[in-house]
Amino acid sequence: MIKQMPTVPTTEEKRRFERIDIRPEAQIVVLDKKGRKAGLLRQLARGGFAIESDKPYPRDSKVHEFTIHEPSEDIRVDVSARLRFAEGNLTGFEFVDLTPDSAVEVGVIIGKYYEHGKQ
Repeated sequence: MIKQMPTVPTTEEKRRFERIDIRPEAQIVVLDKKGRKAGLLRQLARGGFAIESDKPYPRDSKVHEFTIHEPSEDIRVDVSARLRFAEGNLTGFEFVDLTPDSAVEVGVIIGKYYEHGKQ
C-alpha cells in the first residue's frame, strides 16, 4: 500500500476564521479612540478585520482602540486590536481580548454581510 504524501496547507487553509469581504458601498466606518475616521471596513472575521486607510500604522505590537460602526443597523462595536499586516492602503488587525458583547456584535455584522461577500 502506498501512503499519500501529506499536503502543505495553503495560507487560506491555515486561517482559524473565515474572512468576510465587505463592499465599500456598505460604508462601515472604523473610528479611532478619539472618534476620528481610521478607515473603511473591507474585511471582517472572528479573529480580526482589515480597513482601507490613508493613514499608515507602524509595524509594532501596540494595541489600538477602535469602534466599528455599521450604519444601517447602527451597531457600534468597541474593539482592541494589534496590527497584523499592511499592504498598500489595506491594513489588517487582530482582535485583542475581544469582550463577549463585542464578539456577539462582530458576529451580527458577519452574519449580515456573509451572503453579500459571496456574490
